Amino acid sequence: MKFEIRFHGPFRVATGAAADGLNATYDEHNPLPASSLKGLMRAHAVTPLKVTGALVDEVFGGRRCRSPWSWTDADITDGAGRVRTQSRLDPVTHTVAKGAMFTSGELWPSAANFAIIQRDTIDPTRIDLHRAVLMSAARAITALGSDRRRGLGWISVIPDSPWDDHLHALLTSHRSSDE
Repeated sequence: MKFEIRFHGPFRVATGAAADGLNATYDEHNPLPASSLKGLMRAHAVTPLKVTGALVDEVFGGRRCRSPWSWTDADITDGAGRVRTQSRLDPVTHTVAKGAMFTSGELWPSAANFAIIQRDTIDPTRIDLHRAVLMSAARAITALGSDRRRGLGWISVIPDSPWDDHLHALLTSHRSSDE
C-alpha cells in the first residue's frame, strides 16, 4: 500500500537533541521516519477510530507479536528548512520573558510518500480487514510532529487505492461485534 502526504503547513518531528543554537530540530536526512508514521497511525486507529486492542495488536504488533507490516520512511521530494522563533512577552517590561524564547527548525515540503509493505503471512480472511484498519487510520490523520496545536504539521494522507463500501463494512462490522 502506498500513501501520499500533502502538507498544509510546516512540520517538525523533533530529534530530541538541540543543534546549531536551536532548542529543537529535525533530522535533515530523515525528517519523517517510519517509526513516527507507524505510531501516528496506531494512535489514530485507537482514537478516534476506536479499533479494539486485539485488532490493533494484530495489525500494528504488540508485546507478544510483531506487526506483519513494515513502514518505510517518508520520501520527501522538496521543501525548504527554516527556523521559527517563539517567545513570550513579559507583561510588565514588554520584552521577551526570561527563559521564554524557543528557536526550532522546521520543514515545509509540498508532499511526501511512504509505503506499508506486507512482510509476514496474514490469514487471507483477515487481509482486507488489515487494509481497512491501515487505510482508515491513515485517512484519519490531520496533523503530525511537534506543535500540532500551534499551527505545525497540518496534513492530509491519501491512500493510493480508494476507500470502498467493502472496506467500510469490514471495519464497521468488526467494531460493532467487539463492542
